[in-house]
Amino acid sequence: MSTSPPRPLLGLLYFATDRSLPIADFARAAAERGFDAIVLPEHTHIPVSSRSSYPGGGDLPERYSRTLDPYIGLSIVAAQTSLRIGTCVSLVAQHDPIALAKTIATLDFVSGGRFSLGVGYGWNIPELANHGREVTQRRAIVREHVELMRTLWRETTAEFHGQHASLSPSQAWPKPVQQPSVPVLLGCSPTPRGYAEIVRWADGWIPGGSDPDLLTSWVTTLRARWRDAGRGEPGPVISPMQAIVDDDTLRANFDRFRALGVDQVILDLQTADRDDVLPILDRYAAVLTASRR
Repeated sequence: MSTSPPRPLLGLLYFATDRSLPIADFARAAAERGFDAIVLPEHTHIPVSSRSSYPGGGDLPERYSRTLDPYIGLSIVAAQTSLRIGTCVSLVAQHDPIALAKTIATLDFVSGGRFSLGVGYGWNIPELANHGREVTQRRAIVREHVELMRTLWRETTAEFHGQHASLSPSQAWPKPVQQPSVPVLLGCSPTPRGYAEIVRWADGWIPGGSDPDLLTSWVTTLRARWRDAGRGEPGPVISPMQAIVDDDTLRANFDRFRALGVDQVILDLQTADRDDVLPILDRYAAVLTASRR
C-alpha cells in the first residue's frame, strides 16, 4: 500500500527589527499556532551609498538596516519555545569563522540541537566591502569559512589552512548537539554553478519556491546531480520559501510541496507590517491545519 510523503516542517521567515513585533512575542505566537520553526535573516548594516541593486526591485526597504542580530534573536526563540531555529540567511563571509563557529555551536548546544545554518553569499557589495572582503572572492570565502567551522565542530583538535581562513591546531567546546555538523543549507539561484556549489559542500538548498512547477524542475535537477556526484541518501535537504499568498494558493502549493518530498517550507513574512503579522499567522495556521488532516 502506498503512503504519502510526510508533511514538511513549517517555518516562518521573520524580519525581526527594533520596530517589529518583539521576537519573544512572535515566537510564542508561532508556537501557539502550531508552526515548527523560525528563521531570521542577517544584515550587519546597510551602507547609505550602495551600488548594489535590491534583489526585490525598487528602493531597499528600511527594515534591512534595522534587523536584529539573528543569533541573539534566535537564542530568545529557543529559550521561549521548543521551535526549531535557523538563519535565512547568514552572511558567513562577513564573520570571523572561528568566533562564528563558537556562536553556532553554543546555540545548537543550548537549544538541544534545534539549529540549522542557512548560508548566503551576500548581494550587497558595499556591506561586504566594509568587512574587508573582496566581492569576487565571496563564494570561496564562504566555502572555507564553512569548512573551518565544520572542522571545529567535529574534531577534538581541529586544524585548517586555506586561502581565506586558517586555524592552527586548536580545541573548542561546546560541540554542536547535531553531529558531525549542524545542517548547512545554501541559498542560491538554480543555475549550473548554484547546483554545483550545493552538491560540492552544502547539506541542502533554500530555493525561492513560490512556483511549484519551477520548483519541481529545480529539485529534480538537483537530486539527479546529487546522485551523480555520489552524495548518496537521503539526498539534499530542500527548504523552499513561499511568499505571502491567498489561502487557495497556499493550500495548493503546500500540497505540491508535500508531494515533492521537501523537508521544510519557509513562509516568508518579511513584507508583513507589524499589525498584519498575527492575522497572517492566524490565516496560515487555519489553512495549513486543514491541509495536514
